[in-house]
Amino acid sequence: MKNKIISVFLASAIITGLFMPVSVMAKDNKRIVTLGADLTESQRNQMLDRFNVTKEEIEKGEIEKIDITIQDIREQLGMDTSKPVAKGSVSISSCYVEVLPKGKGINVTTNNLTEVTKNMLANAIVTSGITDAKVIADAPYKVTGTAALSGILKGFEQTMGQELPLENKKVAREEINVTKSLGDEIGPDKAASLINDAKTEVIKEKPKEKEDIDKIVNKTADRYEVKLSKEQEENITQLMTKLNDLDLNYKELKGTLSKLNDTMTKSLEKAGFILKENNTLLKKISRQLDSFATWVKGLFSKAKKVDIEPADLKIKKENVKETIDDIFEKVQ
Repeated sequence: MKNKIISVFLASAIITGLFMPVSVMAKDNKRIVTLGADLTESQRNQMLDRFNVTKEEIEKGEIEKIDITIQDIREQLGMDTSKPVAKGSVSISSCYVEVLPKGKGINVTTNNLTEVTKNMLANAIVTSGITDAKVIADAPYKVTGTAALSGILKGFEQTMGQELPLENKKVAREEINVTKSLGDEIGPDKAASLINDAKTEVIKEKPKEKEDIDKIVNKTADRYEVKLSKEQEENITQLMTKLNDLDLNYKELKGTLSKLNDTMTKSLEKAGFILKENNTLLKKISRQLDSFATWVKGLFSKAKKVDIEPADLKIKKENVKETIDDIFEKVQ
């Protein structure tokens, strides 16, 4: 009888652990820095300075540090590791990852990433299975940023002591690609917000048929006053179908998705784009009052702090040094 009770207790503990949100299953050390394996010593120090991390903290074990190799990037993003790595590939992107208490949501800051925005990364992080984390993605010089996600995921896995589902990571990678492509046409932050809204609806409603997913995609595009091409509609629908197949738990993700939605919507409003349902007379008056209150507050403060940055509604193309970020799709 005693053995039976012990067995039941152990089984319950294992089941509880399996279904516990990843944000609370982290090891004691909840902060980690992932550095591109091909950085020079000077560049490594530069990244640590940007992350406000000292070598003493690393030596004492207060903050963990790991290198991210090209092989890590390929494995994390679900790429075909049997194929040879393209000539000239180097691992440069670096990240700071901190696990936050449950309910805090996702907070992403980026620097020197020219194509992948913080909102794109935030969306992909949630899809990967992370609900509460502070992330800084950076590089010593300008890179596209498509490989930054691998460092974030590897860092989080190292911190929590278990791997995230590979299928989730593959879909997260595709989410960045689809959002980037759409962003080239309508602006990166508007694209990220549109994808986040469609994803939230799919996770919530769990549509049974492809036609239902099509309706969600088109309805969301209409809210953003975006006319999707047939190719764009098909790409987003395919992405949403894969997201739906992940069977993500809406109840568990609701708070994180809601926080992301609020941040993205306010960012778009600051840039001058208002969603249809937010463009009523009462809401216009409310925004004017908020703006006036902010202006008055600024009169009594020497330095006015802006928590929400305006969205990037313009398409920006820059010539950057080719790294693993740039050839990320060529090695498949």
